[in-house]
Amino acid sequence: MKRLFALVIMLAAGLGVVAGCGGEKRLARENFSDRLQSIDRRGSERWGQLAQRAADLKPGQPVPADVEQRLKELVEFQRQAVSELERLSAPEDAGEAVEMLIDALRERTATFEQAIDAGSFSPRMFGQITQSGEKINEAFKRLRNDGFLPQEEAHEDE
Repeated sequence: MKRLFALVIMLAAGLGVVAGCGGEKRLARENFSDRLQSIDRRGSERWGQLAQRAADLKPGQPVPADVEQRLKELVEFQRQAVSELERLSAPEDAGEAVEMLIDALRERTATFEQAIDAGSFSPRMFGQITQSGEKINEAFKRLRNDGFLPQEEAHEDE
């Protein structure tokens, strides 16, 4: 289980955050891509910080204060990112992937809020985090394939 949580956190770290759509006028492809990349970088930094502290966390184990603080910071960032990106008008061909990202980010945020309230992660929460991460991964893959984000570089440990 210890490795499972570390894997879930590391998977999420590579996935960053979310994009959205809304607003009045659609952003040009390049502008949308730049804003999405900026949010992705900031989110990835926060995920990395959380992953370092939570790598040894097991289901049912109390969440240490430093991990709880990083979770709270990440939850707040995710809320802000969703809000910011919902105000953007994504190019039409990004709409479906963007909505998938928003939904998955909301699901993951809710799960982290539950863990903060409970003071620990249950096995069910780990499963929900994994499912949300898979959805986020798929949405980011679509956005990369459509040219909105740069292609991921292969990691040496893969």
